[in-house]
Amino acid sequence: MTQTIDKNKFKKNFLWNVIGMTCNCFNSLFFMILITRINSMDDAGIFTLSFSIACLVYYIGTYAGRVYQVTNVNDSITDSDFIIHRAITCVMMVFISLMYCFISGYSLYKFTVVILLCIYKSLEAFSDVLYGVVQKNNNLYQVGISLTIKSVFALILFVVVDIVTRNIIYSILFAILAWILVIVLYDFKNVNYVSKFKLHFNISSLRDIFKNGFFVFIINFLSSYIVNAPKYALDGRASNELQAIFGIILMPATLISLGVQYFIQPFLEQLTSSFKNNDKKAFNKVVIKLLFITSGLGVICLIGAYILGIPVLSLVYGLELSAYLFELEIIIFGSILFALSLILSSALITVRYNFIQFIVFVITSVFGFFISIILITRFSIDGAAYAYSCIMLLEFFLYGLIYLMLQKNLFKNLEKEV
Repeated sequence: MTQTIDKNKFKKNFLWNVIGMTCNCFNSLFFMILITRINSMDDAGIFTLSFSIACLVYYIGTYAGRVYQVTNVNDSITDSDFIIHRAITCVMMVFISLMYCFISGYSLYKFTVVILLCIYKSLEAFSDVLYGVVQKNNNLYQVGISLTIKSVFALILFVVVDIVTRNIIYSILFAILAWILVIVLYDFKNVNYVSKFKLHFNISSLRDIFKNGFFVFIINFLSSYIVNAPKYALDGRASNELQAIFGIILMPATLISLGVQYFIQPFLEQLTSSFKNNDKKAFNKVVIKLLFITSGLGVICLIGAYILGIPVLSLVYGLELSAYLFELEIIIFGSILFALSLILSSALITVRYNFIQFIVFVITSVFGFFISIILITRFSIDGAAYAYSCIMLLEFFLYGLIYLMLQKNLFKNLEKEV
């Protein structure tokens, strides 16, 4: 009976997690479609760059992230510690965004769009720590429900306001309001139900999270930079219109990369359990399963994009994009490699191999910075697509090599963590 209940709970968690993450991931796509249709290509270009910046500083807000929080086996660090730590990093995230805009010398309009989207993503980052609390109590389905409500509510407000005002600043403000309301009325209620804690400022625990989660933070931060390095390189080297076009053909790949989290999140508890029980065979079995599922879906996506990708994108955005089929296929291939790397990264985070990943991302980021500039300077938007896949190929090669080399001592950090 217990096994049946556990299986039913797993299915419920998995299903709602997929629904919630799908809605959340697709929101940025819908925002981009609406802006392209309702506003202008110039606005679309500013939005896609601003959203990429917000996604980068988002990892300052999440810092070590939910994977680290959920797989934490150190009982001295409490839910209160994680929540207070996240509030601090979210403030840091917005402050750093302000400094970046000042240094970049953006116009007031572009400055405002960037900061509002960073605030929007800071709410997502804060929600994530609350999701970690309910997920540790095997209520991942509540995370999916929360993301679904927020995404639908924010999208409705964004659409209505943008149609009425044709101003993306007002639209983003109302999307922010939607997230705040759901956090207050739904997320806090779920957290209070499963975790009867009181907020307590523990400097020692906060220091431990900053220290022990540092390399996870760097990994996530550089991961976001790597994905968007061509976008950042396009800024100032191409018009807002070309920035928008690249954002459009990159969007399907972004969704594919994010989609792998559908399969990672529900299996985190299994990875953690195998780690605690020193069962390397079971651990590798889960990792291999995720790699095969992702590879299979990737092949389907490549075929689907070749047949339907450009026609669908052209229809949705109201633009002629037939000249970019080859670039779209290259980008999607790169996104599959990135998704596979993400699985190996999550596995290594679980067993607390973080420093070696830091090295991987430093190498890949430096490579990405230079290859993006070189290829974009020579080939413009085509160079951005080539750079994207080159970066992902190097990252996957390094991750695969390291994971194989560490097999003998994969669980050597077990005693240290416990």
